Amino acid sequence: MRSGKTALAALVVSLLGTQLYAQQLRVLTSMPPGFYQPFVAAFSKQHPDVDVITLNKNTNASVDEILRGNERQFDVFWSSSPEAFELLQQNGHLAALPATGAPDVHSFAYSALGWTQKQSRAAAASAGWDALLAPENAGAIAMARPSRSGSTHMVLERSLQVRGWQEGWAYLLELAGNLSTITARSFTVLDGVANGRFDIGLTIDFLAHSRADEDLSFVYGTPVMVTTARIAVLADGKTPEQARAFVDFVISDAGQRLLMTPEIARTPHAAHIRAEATALYHQVLEDALTLNWLEYDAALASERYWAVNALFDAFVFEMFDTRREAWRRLRALEAEQAAPTVAMHDIRRLLTTMPIAEDAVGNEGRATNANAFATLSERQEASLQEWRAASQVLLSEAGRLLRVLEAERANALVRDE
Repeated sequence: MRSGKTALAALVVSLLGTQLYAQQLRVLTSMPPGFYQPFVAAFSKQHPDVDVITLNKNTNASVDEILRGNERQFDVFWSSSPEAFELLQQNGHLAALPATGAPDVHSFAYSALGWTQKQSRAAAASAGWDALLAPENAGAIAMARPSRSGSTHMVLERSLQVRGWQEGWAYLLELAGNLSTITARSFTVLDGVANGRFDIGLTIDFLAHSRADEDLSFVYGTPVMVTTARIAVLADGKTPEQARAFVDFVISDAGQRLLMTPEIARTPHAAHIRAEATALYHQVLEDALTLNWLEYDAALASERYWAVNALFDAFVFEMFDTRREAWRRLRALEAEQAAPTVAMHDIRRLLTTMPIAEDAVGNEGRATNANAFATLSERQEASLQEWRAASQVLLSEAGRLLRVLEAERANALVRDE
């Protein structure tokens, strides 16, 4: 009899375990806990039978895991980087809507890029991006590594799409001269500004708005380019019904209003909910949406996703100290001259040149979409080595010219004595 009861108990536990597993919803997101926890709590009140398990990973690591096969069977992907969803769609990792067969992906919020500062600095609500290039900002700016941060990758793409490929890279390569550091995560940038380690931190708006109680303000870089944050049901998940219920909640009126709470501080995608917004930053984005002068091209960004990150690594991240020091030396020489010399113009050209053409990276980007980022194809590895060599050649020549000018300056000082 006892063995019968034991068997029955085991069967009940087994059935309960199966039921609990079937009701477990797995969400993969690049959003910080302060953002997603209120959504999970509100959804759980409506669906007490669903156990929501949330994992926070940066956008690139999340995309990499899903492209590798989504072995942990996440049901929902949630991110501010629209190009990440383009990559997943291209590779068949987004579920299809039952009614239409279209990808089950939805926009839920608007965002824009800029930088955070201390409120005590009385920063303006918006300013031109060129302000970051001012010599007085040397060593005052922090940014995350784009290959580790989806929002910082959008900073690169925004510059390239607004300014064009060559001028965009020229801007980014000059901005590198004013960087204090390149961090591993976006959150570290805001932490550094909050504790006074950096004066300026490149970031996305909602991360700064949600930390206003830490004396952080946000400056929208103008012209403002608005991007859409998205949420999608994944094709390889275990609980598609629960996943769709969660997505439906996020884009519902209740979910959209939750975005406007001070703890989250995001601009909703739904126009009728945005009309209820009163915070100044909502109006900045509303004005940008009304002007609609240039939309963020997520499809273009997805085609060259790996290539743009790899170029930044080869030309900035891996040569950071050398590049930053070259800019310091050039600016010191420029400060001593009434007008830049021809040699100084040559050095500046070397420091702002991207020798890799835009049409040379498109196929690389598409090739990357079918591969995991952590394991490079032979073609990608060969390209990366070529780009590293090109970066070193330009910096070496800039260093040689700097030494010549510095020697000439030293000799002139001796003669004057």
